[in-house]
Amino acid sequence: MDDKKIIELFFSRSEQAISETKRKYNNLCMKIATAILYSCEDAEECVSTSYLKLWNAIPPKNPESFCGYLCRVVRNTALTAFGKISKRGYDEQYEELDEIIPSDRSIEQEYDSIQISGFLNSFLGGTKRRNREIFIARYYLNMSVSDIASNFDMSETAVRSRLMRTRNELRKYLSERGVEV
Repeated sequence: MDDKKIIELFFSRSEQAISETKRKYNNLCMKIATAILYSCEDAEECVSTSYLKLWNAIPPKNPESFCGYLCRVVRNTALTAFGKISKRGYDEQYEELDEIIPSDRSIEQEYDSIQISGFLNSFLGGTKRRNREIFIARYYLNMSVSDIASNFDMSETAVRSRLMRTRNELRKYLSERGVEV
């Protein structure tokens, strides 16, 4: 079933939307969640939670790229879960050290980081859709080149080539905006 039909199922509030999403994308979702959480059990819980979030988001959202939207939901859910998992047991120790160890980032560094994020979003918004999706899959979703090649029905060489060209274009883009690279 294609993505447009799956979205239509979500809009008609058919429970088949979830089963079709699982059928088509469960392996991809599990790869994303497992790459972040390093645990199959946590990844399964994360993916299930992501399907619920998807159910609650569509409608009103009508994503242009259903796969991209789903991957973002899974990634964000996994990152939130990872944060909670890694914070367990450490909160008390961090509070004890908070007054002693200052933050390693200055206000200027925080501003620069925000500015570079804006440049990156602007750059990606101006790239070809396929190149943007490959770039996001690699650097935002932490997917391997072989997984990207498989998901986009491309050779690994083609994926590496597109990534290299996109990185070179990004380097030039940032340099033109005064960002030292």
